[in-house]
Amino acid sequence: MYADLPLALRLEQAAATVAQWSVTTHARLYPESAAASLVCGSGTAAFLEETSPLTQVKGAGMVAPTFEADLDAVEAFYEERMAPVTFVLSPFADAAIFTYLSRRGYEIGAFENTLFRPLTAADVVDPDPDITLASDSDAWAHPLAEAFFDVATPGALELCHTLYGLPQTESLLVRHEGESFAGAQVCYHEGLALFQCDGTIRRYRRAGLQSKLIRERLSRAARAGCDLATADTEPGSASQRNYEKQGFRLAYTKVTLIKP
Repeated sequence: MYADLPLALRLEQAAATVAQWSVTTHARLYPESAAASLVCGSGTAAFLEETSPLTQVKGAGMVAPTFEADLDAVEAFYEERMAPVTFVLSPFADAAIFTYLSRRGYEIGAFENTLFRPLTAADVVDPDPDITLASDSDAWAHPLAEAFFDVATPGALELCHTLYGLPQTESLLVRHEGESFAGAQVCYHEGLALFQCDGTIRRYRRAGLQSKLIRERLSRAARAGCDLATADTEPGSASQRNYEKQGFRLAYTKVTLIKP
C-alpha cells in the first residue's frame, strides 16, 4: 500500500465524517451549545464551542474543485458564531484552496503527521488484561481530561464526554487495582480504524501504556474486520515513535491554517 491520493481520500473522508459525528454528539449531549456544521466540498466545518479544539474544518478540498464562494460561506459560518476559522488540510487537497487561504492572510498554526498501517489476521492477539472498555462516560472522561489538560475542568470534561459519545467508537482504559492510568479510542469507518485521543496521566507516562493501547486497538480493529488503521501525531513526538514501533508509517503531513 502506497501513500497516494486514493489513500488520502479515504483517510480525509473518514476525518470529515468523525468531525460530523462530533457535532451531532455534542448537540445531543449539550443542546444549549448551538453545535452546528457546514458542508465544505468534501469536508466538514464543525462548530461545537468557540474554544473547542474540535471546532475546525476537516477533509476540505479532496474531491471537487474549491471556489472562493465556498470559503466565504465557511468564514461567515464561523464569524456568526464568533469562533476562529481553522482549516486542517492534507497536501493532497486542491491546490486552489491553499492559494485562496494564503491570499486571505491565513497563517500556519501547526503541522501533524498522518500515519497508517495495513491490518491482517496476524494482528489479532489475546486481549490485554490491563485494558478494558470504559464502563460509562464518567469513567473515561475523568482520567482522559486529566491526561489531556492535567486538571479535569468542566470544559475538559465536556470535551471528553462528547468524544466518549461518538458513534462507532470504542473508548478504552488502562486500569490496575481499580485505578485508570491512561486511555484512547478507536473509531470505525468503512473498514478503517481511526486511533485517537491517546492520553496518559502525567505521573504514569513513560511506562509503555500508549504502546499497550496501540497493540490492543490493532487487535480489536483486525478482529472487527478492518483492513487499515490510521492515527495523527505531532511530528517527531514520542507518540509518533510509539506508533512507528508498532508498524505505522507516514502517509503525509497536514497543515493547520488559521485566520488571524
